[in-house]
Amino acid sequence: MGLFNRTPGHDDHDSDTTRTRWLQPPSATDGQAVFDQAEFADGYAILRWQTLRGALGLAHSLVDGNATCTAVVSALRRRHEERLADRYACVVVAQSSTQVTVSDPHVPQLFAYDLATVQQYETTWRQLAAVLGQRAPYFFAALRDRDAIAAWCPGAPPAEVPACHATTPVSALAELAAGEPEGSPAAAVCRQLAREVRRRDHTSVTTEIARLRKNIAEHGDGAHLVLGAVPAELRHPNPVEPPEVVRRAGWLAITERRDVLAHRAADFAQCWDGGQDWHTGAPVSARPSSCPTAREWATRLQPADRDQNPSVLEQMLLGTAPDASPEDVLTDPVTGIPAVRSGSEREITTFALQRLPTNSPLGALTLSSHTVWIRTLDDTLWFAPERPGYGVSWGYPGTGCHTLAELLVALLDDISAPAMTPGAPEAPRGLLELLASTPQDGSTTYTRDHLLAARAS
Repeated sequence: MGLFNRTPGHDDHDSDTTRTRWLQPPSATDGQAVFDQAEFADGYAILRWQTLRGALGLAHSLVDGNATCTAVVSALRRRHEERLADRYACVVVAQSSTQVTVSDPHVPQLFAYDLATVQQYETTWRQLAAVLGQRAPYFFAALRDRDAIAAWCPGAPPAEVPACHATTPVSALAELAAGEPEGSPAAAVCRQLAREVRRRDHTSVTTEIARLRKNIAEHGDGAHLVLGAVPAELRHPNPVEPPEVVRRAGWLAITERRDVLAHRAADFAQCWDGGQDWHTGAPVSARPSSCPTAREWATRLQPADRDQNPSVLEQMLLGTAPDASPEDVLTDPVTGIPAVRSGSEREITTFALQRLPTNSPLGALTLSSHTVWIRTLDDTLWFAPERPGYGVSWGYPGTGCHTLAELLVALLDDISAPAMTPGAPEAPRGLLELLASTPQDGSTTYTRDHLLAARAS
């Protein structure tokens, strides 16, 4: 492969343009580039060298693994405005992905952007080193510590940086845990999650560095870069997961909170595993005008306290209803879960639970207006337990019907059984046929005796 790949969309006559690219072999009079410093612009770190032909910047994204040349140049233009052309002649952007080539399968890609010609093209570490007269540093995405990049200079040994990918910052988890008392379940879940994230990031970047060093030993393109940072020693390599009861208690405490750290920790958990240890499950909705069961549930809702900032769960619900405001937030006094009223039809959205917090056995099942209701023998109404991505339904022999049948088998024996996940045993054929043949229009109720008979048939 040549030093450059042709920019996609350019015609054959652009072969002359290739020779005018700024990042080309230097002449004998160009001399060695002089390293200047690092600067930061809108989440990008740019290391700058001065040459006789102008300045070159090598950029790494601090907010993502990769960055586009246009995004970096736009950030620099906002910073320097009309002085940008005097500040940089060429910007090179390092990627976290590797070159898709047989010869260098584990070397980070580089894309260059010439400001004078507004031209973007792929280049190599060999070419970059030839222009600079020295090897440039690469910081893996899990090792892009702002201070370490700012302190880098040619000849410096790699900084030792705690592995933490740009997309998985654990600072909110650590800060929340630090403010909790001894024995706090909230501190336990945050600490364990932060350690697990660090462990995975450390394992991943260690593997990437080993592959790069193999390429270097084989005199590949990686031999023309230096590592800007290596992972610091992982002093807690095997974090022990707290028991399930602790995990659920911890996230229950966090999701009820209203402070910014709780919101940040909850957002992280949602991105990490969808909140699998939360007490809440999938969002569910009901229109009180649609059926008596929905009206019954709606009448027990109470206005939320409007003198406080939204809790974690309230804020998440408001995010599902763009036309709703904090004045539309309600509270279910039975479950303690918030709800939000929105839309012209005043639909109410809340969260299903992952487990029903009751000892009263299942008394009846009501299927109405795309909603699955469970009534326990103490005459309490609940949404059926449901996890995000594993919806329950009826009226057709599909996945949702199978999931509901499997859930009912579990709830008939144990009302506190968790919502279904993949791998549950196949439900009895009689129960599946009953649910599949239930009309989706109108409202249908099956008593406990009906369900037990169908399970036995």
